[in-house]
Amino acid sequence: MKRPNFFVSVLHVLGIVALRFRMIPRVWAIWLMAVNLACVFFITHIEAQVALAVAGIASLLMAAVYQRYGFTRILGVFHAAWVPMLAWFASRWEIIQQDQALATWIALLMVTNTISLVVDAWDVRRFVKGERAPSYAW
Repeated sequence: MKRPNFFVSVLHVLGIVALRFRMIPRVWAIWLMAVNLACVFFITHIEAQVALAVAGIASLLMAAVYQRYGFTRILGVFHAAWVPMLAWFASRWEIIQQDQALATWIALLMVTNTISLVVDAWDVRRFVKGERAPSYAW
């Protein structure tokens, strides 16, 4: 089987998440993407720029691994890039609170991404313990 080019791999990962996941994981994943992409509404703030950069880098790394190994549980490891971002947001909370809309979005982002990190840690643990077969395919 020929590997898709990188751009197609990005679309495959997004398509699998948005269209192939079972209903509850799909709704969660779409929520996760929506909350992270809401950064565009705050793009003049450094926090939103950092969130966009971190999400973009994580997505590109996921696509690269997907291209080589398929949609496996290891993909969640790239969400670890959120950890320093979330810590930085927490350290800037007093500044962030000066803009109520920004603070609301960042609080929602922090809660959503933290929940996702717990799920991701469980998935990576399962991968390390041997569940390495792709769980979804385009």
